[in-house]
Amino acid sequence: MPERRFFCDQEPASGQLLIEGDEFHHIVHVMRYRPGDEIEVVNGRGRLLRGRIAVVSAAGLRLAVAGSEDFPRPQPRVFVAVSLTRGHAMNWLVEKLCEMGVDEVRPLVCERTDVSWSPAQLRRWQKLAAQALKVNRRYWLTRLCEPTAPDALAAAAAGIPAKVLLDLDAAERLERPAAAPALAAIGPPGDFTAAEKEMFRAAGFRPARINDAILKTETAALSAAAILKND
Repeated sequence: MPERRFFCDQEPASGQLLIEGDEFHHIVHVMRYRPGDEIEVVNGRGRLLRGRIAVVSAAGLRLAVAGSEDFPRPQPRVFVAVSLTRGHAMNWLVEKLCEMGVDEVRPLVCERTDVSWSPAQLRRWQKLAAQALKVNRRYWLTRLCEPTAPDALAAAAAGIPAKVLLDLDAAERLERPAAAPALAAIGPPGDFTAAEKEMFRAAGFRPARINDAILKTETAALSAAAILKND
């Protein structure tokens, strides 16, 4: 069995898969794979390809595909909407949520969020998602959405049956819901404002808490994901 798994979101043509860019560099220049070596490739949409490296050029490699398998999307589907946090903490959080197999990460820009973002950060998060897919032995790529405001999230989540608002003052503790998919909203340091909480409740989000402790944003997000994802 191949020792390492790689990522490429392209489709094979005439029985061969072209791999370019960062992944090509990693396979050839970091891992030192050569023509004839066997590798596995996932496309992030449920497909696993197996084959041998046929050709290596200066700009890419071609994999002679020997076989493929398709895997259904795992259940339950879980979406995590979490306030942006500063620098490394947000990168770390995205990486860990992707490793856990969360289906979507939806960063939030709340009234108390004091962090800006750029398209370059979103591209960085998408790369982290691809890296996680190679590590966690799953087949479906975590989707990283552009940061959005809480009201836009609430409007977009109208059709999601299980919506949770993490709130330390909630009477109930968070449990895995019977319905799926599930969406958890986690606020910034200092929490959502009272107006944001009211807006979420009006949109059908059920308040729940992890425990009686005040948690960092990233701790709360990972805890919620672990409870909801529990597959």
